[in-house]
Amino acid sequence: MSKFENELTDLEAQLSEMSQLAISMVDLAVSAVHDRTRDVHDDVAGSEAMLDQMQSRIDNEAIRLLTVYGPVASSLRQILVVTHMTAQLERIGDQVMNVDESLKLIASDRDQPTLSRIHEMADTVRLMVDNAVKSYFDRDIELAEATRAEDDLVDASNLQVMQLLLSDDVVHSVLTGEKDIRDSLAQMLIARHLERIADQAVNICKEVAFMVQGEDVRHRTSTPDIDER
Repeated sequence: MSKFENELTDLEAQLSEMSQLAISMVDLAVSAVHDRTRDVHDDVAGSEAMLDQMQSRIDNEAIRLLTVYGPVASSLRQILVVTHMTAQLERIGDQVMNVDESLKLIASDRDQPTLSRIHEMADTVRLMVDNAVKSYFDRDIELAEATRAEDDLVDASNLQVMQLLLSDDVVHSVLTGEKDIRDSLAQMLIARHLERIADQAVNICKEVAFMVQGEDVRHRTSTPDIDER
């Protein structure tokens, strides 16, 4: 292998490490959604700081490789996608932090349950992130496309959560003081943050198509939703 190929392999190894850290953060968020007695704040905050450092280090190395070697074709796409990947992974970390903060808004009773629909969303999002990362490192277009399709389920679940928490019964309970408004607000925010994590997983899958096929599908969507980068 040439020096450039060795350094490109090392760059991929660093990205793999960052990806696994992001996945572990999503795991923490999902575990806290399922079990509110579990306090994951310190672990999430520490991981998020590491994720930011990794992004800076990997992006700087990618710029150096572009400057020193001037790669073309597939190698150029690969390095560009690495920098796109780090941005998506960093945003996943940010959304995990948001989930953690939103959980704190739920009434002080830590045994207060969250909606089962949010639990299902969390599990789906966790799998989407894992499969999106796997599709990248395996260069698996079919897995990337299947993972993108899962986003429709997450979007539908997010809408259902909104409808449930804004139902006449819930609104009446809030207005009469029977239910703390923080509970409904927090759960809507949690669902929204999970939906955003799913969006980042979709973006990773689109990068796979660009890297493997040279096809830019970042601004194409299978649903009416606007892809946010």
